[in-house]
Amino acid sequence: MSAISLHRAMSGRRSCREFRERAVSSMALQNLLWAAQGESDDEHHRTAPSAHALYPLQLMVTIGNVEGATRGVYSVSSETQSMTQVIDRDMRKDLERAALDSQPWIGRAAGIITICADLASPTRAFAEQPPFGARGLRYVYIEAGAAAQNVLLQATAEGLGCVLIAGFRDEETSDLLRIKAPIAPILHLCFGWPE
Repeated sequence: MSAISLHRAMSGRRSCREFRERAVSSMALQNLLWAAQGESDDEHHRTAPSAHALYPLQLMVTIGNVEGATRGVYSVSSETQSMTQVIDRDMRKDLERAALDSQPWIGRAAGIITICADLASPTRAFAEQPPFGARGLRYVYIEAGAAAQNVLLQATAEGLGCVLIAGFRDEETSDLLRIKAPIAPILHLCFGWPE
């Protein structure tokens, strides 16, 4: 892990939309994944808070330029951050085309972490809390935001650039990444070496 102060990471965090053609190390990628969903102790607590410890988030990584990793899409184990390839081709340009408006940085990033979530379990778990049927979704989005901020700060600590993207066509993105309901993509985090 990179050792800079939290204050320095927060002060240096900026949305980066220009990336160099330079490979990101596999260790830096592992650090980003741990920041999003890593277990922080032996009792299986995670780096991001989760209402009732439901942990509905799931990570996918689209790899384009990471040392030692084959291009493609991987599902990520929340317990170990180990990656299992689910698509064996570079999908960055496909995800760029699924974006709302022109967002060329999606296709140029070294990699893309997609934070997905099970939207059904939290909806059921918090169905009795007002506003009825919506509280669980609120908690999912709060957790996704916390995980995303962790990744953004870790990227800054690694010297990487990163940008959060939420403007994409949900169904098309789900199809591209082979995500099945009730799992849904919530946001992308595009990372790489800043220009």
